[in-house]
Amino acid sequence: MQERDLKFEKYLKNMPVMPDVASRILAMADDKVDISFKELEGIIKVDAGLSAKILKIANSALYARQREITSIQMAITLLGFKNIKSLVMLVTASNMGKSARNSAFYQSFWRHSIHSAFMSRHMCLRAGLRDDAETAFIGALLHDIGQVAFYNTDESRYLEVLQEVIYGGSAIDVLERDAFGTDHRELGASIFRNWFFPDSLVDIAHEHGSLNIVSSHKQIILVVSVADMITDILGLGIGPGSEERLKEYLPYAPISEDDAQYYLTAYLADMQNDPLLQQCQELFQIEKLTV
Repeated sequence: MQERDLKFEKYLKNMPVMPDVASRILAMADDKVDISFKELEGIIKVDAGLSAKILKIANSALYARQREITSIQMAITLLGFKNIKSLVMLVTASNMGKSARNSAFYQSFWRHSIHSAFMSRHMCLRAGLRDDAETAFIGALLHDIGQVAFYNTDESRYLEVLQEVIYGGSAIDVLERDAFGTDHRELGASIFRNWFFPDSLVDIAHEHGSLNIVSSHKQIILVVSVADMITDILGLGIGPGSEERLKEYLPYAPISEDDAQYYLTAYLADMQNDPLLQQCQELFQIEKLTV
């Protein structure tokens, strides 16, 4: 464990070990052309449960082809490496906190995270940042992972923090630092480093919501931050959202005001019947979106 992360050890031990399959796939560079489909297939097939779930999602209406996708190799060929990477992380993430999945915290956490992920990817594609879309999706899916570590370590204390966020209107990072000596952004970055995640995901966890971004992955962080804020405003987060904060943030992000209005007013209705979103809601066992 890196020296800078020693102060987080008590939180890290309450997080699941990242499965080897997910770690190996995340470590692969998106542009590493020397990785054969056969090698990637071999990594995924080590985990039979993961393979089965990926095939189920790949055969959803979103990815439907004229014939059923019957193998991981076929899924990789049809969907491509980046989409497969996102599916691996979706399945892996769905196993986190599985024993407490029906708790109010996990229901709220995953509802917010999933919608942030889908919105982030949609924003990247809409803004012409196609190469960043899947990184934004994974980063947004797990951007608040530090909250899970707080909850797993001291459930009652963290629920008190969240109650104060909801009813007192205080900033969550301020309350977290008062209660735990750090906030979920710093803790989330530490977790990702401990899991050997790519720098882009570490930086998303650490700097989302900030206007003082030092990361070289600034564009992706800005997109995830805007999606995070809009999801909160739409009532799909733990605490109340702030349109004033969003307005302050938008001039720095690759999202126009008109696009932001679309996400605030029409996006959820457009996504209501999205088959991949429906698959994710089933995977995480959260209530289906109704508009």
